Order: sequence, then structure tokens, then C-alpha cells
Amino acid sequence: MTKRILFGLLLMTSAMAWSNTTDPGLQVEVARDGDLYTFTASFDTPLTKCAAYHYLTDYEAAKNLPGVIESLAFRVAENRVRVDRTADEQILFFHVRLHSVMEYTEKPFDRIAFTQLSGDSKRFQGSWHIEPKPQGSTLKFEGVWEPDTLIPLFIIDHFARNGLVERFGAIARLAEERKGMSTGSCADEKLAKAGE
Repeated sequence: MTKRILFGLLLMTSAMAWSNTTDPGLQVEVARDGDLYTFTASFDTPLTKCAAYHYLTDYEAAKNLPGVIESLAFRVAENRVRVDRTADEQILFFHVRLHSVMEYTEKPFDRIAFTQLSGDSKRFQGSWHIEPKPQGSTLKFEGVWEPDTLIPLFIIDHFARNGLVERFGAIARLAEERKGMSTGSCADEKLAKAGE
């Protein structure tokens, strides 16, 4: 059952890491209506719109994170990618192996949406939106999650709220670290800006 609680948080993004602190300016909100959770988050990043898009679509980068033992991305169409991810997690006294298959739909350089095809949740889907700014961009996330578990929802509430703040804080810090890295195809950034 612990596996089902953690599933949604583990697979929310393709570029993620664990952290014990949050970033200034990070906004995360979690709400629950019955069994359905809605998540929103946003943060500013120094990455340009194009670089932020490439950061969010680096699906196999999860292999470098603690616990992730496999993250395979398969392009199934020009703007659709299927991600098969497996991770081992140690939660208190529990050792949990998590597996999921997600499908991402890309709209360069504005939006990446995903939905769970198979996994441990009844429903899990969301999207990232990239808004350009003079000194980088703002990344905004919206998602819904319906867990498949018998664990009381007040326990899931606590875990979801605390875990999400940590997760999105880590995503913001990884974007900050990536600002000096080459983004390869961002040489065509004029095309990205032309579509704004």
C-alpha cells in the first residue's frame, strides 16, 4: 500500500531529485475532493523557454537520481513519448519497487502533458507549461491524481503536501544547475520565440 501512495509523487516529472528544503518563490498547492487530488506548482528559472522545454523533456535523466534503476523513453510519434520507469525506494521500514508506464505529449516549446497508461494509481495525469520571461522562464505544473489504496486519506494528505513541496523544490534547483549547460537544439531558439 505504501507503494501506491508514493507512486504519483515519484513519477510526476522526468527530471527530479530529493531534497530537504524548498526554494524561495516556489509555490505549491494541493487540494483534495473526495479521492481526487489536484496539484499546482510554479517557479521561476533562469532557463530560456527553449532550454526549459529541453530540461522537462529529458525523460531518461531520472536514471541519475537516487532509487531510480531504469527510465527508458520510447518515441512513439513525432510529439509523443512513452516512458517506462522503475525505481527502488526505502520508506521507513518498507522497501518498495515502483513501476509505471507514462505517455508524454509534447508541444514545443510551450507545453508537455502526460498521462499514466499503467501503474499503481487509478488516475494520474498532468502538464507543464512554460512561460517566457525577460530573464528566463516560469514553469507551471497542473496535475490530478487518484490513488488506488486503502490507506486513510488523511495520511495521504500529509504525505502528498510535504512530498510535493520537496519534489518541486528539487526540480527548481535542478533547473538552476542546468542553466550553464548546453541545450543543443536551442540554437533554433528564434523559432521558439517566433511562436510566442
